Amino acid sequence: MKFFNKNIFITLIILFFLVGCSSNKENIETKENAKILYESAIEEANNKQYQTANEIFQNILEEYPYSLWATKTKLMMAWVYYEDNKYDSSIITAERFIKSHPENELVPYALYLIALSYYERIFDVERDTKMTLEAKKAFEKLIYLYPNSEYSRDAKLKIELARSNLAGKQMSIGRFYQNQKHFAAAIRRFQKVLDEFETTDQTPEALLRLTECYLSLGIKEEAIRTASVLKYNFPQSTWTNKLPKNLIQSIEVK
Repeated sequence: MKFFNKNIFITLIILFFLVGCSSNKENIETKENAKILYESAIEEANNKQYQTANEIFQNILEEYPYSLWATKTKLMMAWVYYEDNKYDSSIITAERFIKSHPENELVPYALYLIALSYYERIFDVERDTKMTLEAKKAFEKLIYLYPNSEYSRDAKLKIELARSNLAGKQMSIGRFYQNQKHFAAAIRRFQKVLDEFETTDQTPEALLRLTECYLSLGIKEEAIRTASVLKYNFPQSTWTNKLPKNLIQSIEVK
């Protein structure tokens, strides 16, 4: 009887071992299959076969929902939408990823994709500034939450470009008012550029336009003061060279 029990015990150990080996083998095969599909989807996207890429990604989600590659897939689908210029779909997919995996290491990239999906729709300054504002806000969120991420440097550069675009919008409106001889309204726009977008490339022109508006209103002292700021800070600017010569002489006398 004891010998029989010992045999049963040994048999059970062998069975558990075989089941364990089989399970491990299945897990390895699952990971390999998911990885192969994932890499295939990336290749399709790089070849601009965006629909095929996302179909493969969708297959990964259905066949291997608990794999590491399924988690990555959820975000890379957003990347494919971005590459395919389907920016709203990219934003929705990236936001869904962040909500489902808030602690995942890929969250900074998800935020970056969202910001880029707004940024790519920034057009000339004459158009609606909604996308510019949304892009700026999204990049600022990325920098605030992940200041040391690999995407932060590019985000900072794009924020400055977005700010320049917003400043350009104010300049466009200001020039319109100036041409219509609504100088007070023009001054408010140009001053806003200096107050809110001082570090952008719009500042030198804003100073010149302010100078012109003050001269048109007969406020010569304010015109000289503004022209002095332009000449001191941007001596080589083309906008500085457009200052009236008699005003430059007044600055030099002072």
